[in-house]
Amino acid sequence: MNDIGPVARDPRWGQVGRDRKAEAILATLQWHCRCELTDGAWLDLGCGSGGISATLASHVKHVTGVDPEPWRRWDAFRAEHANLEFHAGSYHQLEGLIGRESCDVVVCNQVYEHVDDACALLAEIYRVLKPDGVCYFAGPNLLWPIEPHVFWPFVHWLPRAFAQRSMRALGSKQAQGLDAWSWSYWRLTRAFRDAGFVYASAIRDRLQSDAGTGGKTTARVLGNLPESLFSMLTPFSPAFVFVLRRRASVHS
Repeated sequence: MNDIGPVARDPRWGQVGRDRKAEAILATLQWHCRCELTDGAWLDLGCGSGGISATLASHVKHVTGVDPEPWRRWDAFRAEHANLEFHAGSYHQLEGLIGRESCDVVVCNQVYEHVDDACALLAEIYRVLKPDGVCYFAGPNLLWPIEPHVFWPFVHWLPRAFAQRSMRALGSKQAQGLDAWSWSYWRLTRAFRDAGFVYASAIRDRLQSDAGTGGKTTARVLGNLPESLFSMLTPFSPAFVFVLRRRASVHS
């Protein structure tokens, strides 16, 4: 895997709030796992322009960011953090870069819906995690009626070409942005089990960690709702946050 090719500028979703997102990821994992995770090797898979990786590097021992294309901010972030490295390449190429059972934590944030084979992505996450390693896995829910990338209702439930043509016919310039493939709770959790993970929803942990760091009142109120209620509503939430824990090897 070589860091070559044209360097991309900022992603279409922008740079604002990447530091807060990284701190929320770290706090959520520590809140959920009830242990210190900073003294380890982290992999930010699908790191984009590197803002989350760079913020994590200020808190943890080592971070490797991997993304299908290089980004212009990588050099500046690497110069700021000696414990941070970036590599351009897809998850298909990860085996040439990250060794088996070499990562304590993997961050897979808003990635699964953009890859061509989410089950193969999970297999790679399993491969690189150490025994009992954890993965922060977040992404959208197919059942939520608003598609989160274009903010149109129901279009992700329609045949893709038809949905894009309909959006263009209605005057939308966002049709090309309808490029994600979300899954339902049940399809995702089945894939977790098949890949060899023990999984738990961490939406409530995310809200509690936000509240514990002075987050919004909404986070404090929702974070204190009964866990049983969260379990019941999770399949229908706007987005998912899971913590995956690697079981003993199932891939010999």
